Parts: sequence; structure tokens; C-alpha cells
Amino acid sequence: MTRLKGAPEALAGAYDQALLDLDGVVYLLSQPIPEAAATLAALPGLDCDPVFVTNNASRSPEVVAEALRVMDIPAEESQVLTSAQVVAEILRERLGEGGLVLVAGSEALRAAVESQGLVATTDPKAAQGIGYGMIPSMTWRDLADLTIAARNGALWVATNLDATLPTPDGPLPGTGALAGAISTALGRGPDVVAGKPEPGIYRSALARKPGARAVMVGDRPDSDIEGANRAGIDSLLVFTGVATPRLALALPPEQRPTYLGWSLAALTEPHPEPDWNDAVDRIECGGWSATLEGKEIRLRGEGADLDAWRALCELSWAAADMAGYDPATAPVPEGAAAEKLLSL
Repeated sequence: MTRLKGAPEALAGAYDQALLDLDGVVYLLSQPIPEAAATLAALPGLDCDPVFVTNNASRSPEVVAEALRVMDIPAEESQVLTSAQVVAEILRERLGEGGLVLVAGSEALRAAVESQGLVATTDPKAAQGIGYGMIPSMTWRDLADLTIAARNGALWVATNLDATLPTPDGPLPGTGALAGAISTALGRGPDVVAGKPEPGIYRSALARKPGARAVMVGDRPDSDIEGANRAGIDSLLVFTGVATPRLALALPPEQRPTYLGWSLAALTEPHPEPDWNDAVDRIECGGWSATLEGKEIRLRGEGADLDAWRALCELSWAAADMAGYDPATAPVPEGAAAEKLLSL
């Protein structure tokens, strides 16, 4: 049985809702992905509603939507869901209206907390809850106050535990890195994490259209895709951000997507389904076939490059689930056709 599914027509047409990661999917740092604007413009015609889902808690939905529009990407404030909003929702559910919250993070996080009828406090000993999201100006005093509040029993809700954040200077310490300092002092981590891959942000996104068939589009297998699998929804892994096709070959079961695509434009494209031939341990997709010969995968055929990667991933995943095959240490796929692909 194959993991990757097929779609005979435009993929988005099979879903009512597309949950879209931002950095690495819609834009890369401050530059829009070339296909993003046209793809987002096409979704209404496919009856698929976009929700921009981000772990970034530093900007309000209004600011995010405006930034997307500046890139000529159609977006409304109501289509944006940030981890700051989810933090506020969780704190309201647990504490009730009027709960005292120590907010450590952006003004957007503070505004989200207050919009839920909660009261922001600066007294760590009085706080009943903690809304935590890293900002560059965070100080040792901020971390110390968070530690005091959590030690006194305040519910610690973090926007995310991303170890790094992307910058023009490369990955730098992220929310999870600074949360690690608090965890070291406390001897434990946050009580609840709002962002991907945890379930809170997916529940909030799905609640915007109850009963909808949803697909998550992301570039991070350990965040976007793993979270979608936990939430029980389909996912599309794109190669415009962190993930590469070669990385996809060795994904563990919990991080394997339902579809592969070069970019967000894959939402408007059909997806051929890999076909498993049990008799010869072979996966066929498009004009390609991938065969397991001993502990080596051989690729033969011709056609669209992505169909070859579909066949390779499908066979690699199946082989990895068998005893004695480790895709992380096994030889890379061989054959003349594979040489071209592995250069991508």
C-alpha cells in the first residue's frame, strides 16, 4: 500500500481548506516564492479556502496580511492564524476571562492575549498564566521572571519550540533555544506549546471551517508535516524551503507527507499516484520505476523529475519499514537516470 496519494486533477480541488505555512512556502525570508501569487489567486476557483498558518508570533494577523499583499499575494487578516492567537485561546480556555497573564514576547502576543479578555501583568508572582514568544530584545530579567512565574504554578504556554529562526545571516537562536534556558532552570519544559507540530494550531485552523477536508502545505517535515499527521489531515511537502528531495528519501513515518511538490503551485496541478508491484518490489510512477535490489534502489525510465522522486520516496519508505534497511546509511539510488536527479 502506497503512502503517497494521487490527484487526477488540480490537488486543491479535492480539498475545502489549504493550511499554508509562510516562510519557505509562500515566501522565502522577504522574497515571495514566484508561483505563490498565481496559486493563491487560483484557489477560490477551486473552492479551496486558504489559511496562512505560522509559528511566528511577532506580527499580528493584520500586519502579516498586509505584508503578503505588498508581495502581490492575495490575503486578508481573517485568513491568517498565528501561534500568538493560539496561545491566547489556550490561556482563555484554561484560565477564563480576567485571568492574569505574564506576557513575554511581542506586542502582537500581548494584543492577542488581551483580545481574549485576559489581563496582562508584569508581576511574575501574581501571574496565573504565561504567554511566551521570543523577541530579539528579550533579556535575562525576562527569562528570570518567566521562571519565577512558572515555578509558582502559572500555566506556561509557549508559541513554539523552534530551535532556530531564519535570517539573512543564516539560522539564529529561536524561541525554543531561549525556552531551553528556562527549562534548565525549572527542570521541565512548557506546559503547552501552541505552534506546529503540536495540535493546538491545527485545531484552531480547522475550527475556522468545521467539517472541511483540509491539506497542510509546508516545507518542514518535522513541523508542518508531522503536525498534519498528528492532526489526521493530509499534507503536501514542497521543496522551496528547508526540505530537499534527497532529504525526503529518509523521512521517518511520522514525517512522511501525502503529496510531494516542487512549490506551492503543486496545489493547482494533478499528482500521479505511485503504483506498487508486489511481485518484483517495484514502484512505478509516470514513466519511472524504482526497484529494490538487495539493499540498493535502482531507478529506470524517463519522464517528469518529480515523478521519479515520488517513486524513489515511496520505495525508500517501504524499504525502511522492512528489517535491515536504513535509508540514512543505504547507498543512494543508482542508475543513469538517478545521477541526474541526485544533482538537484
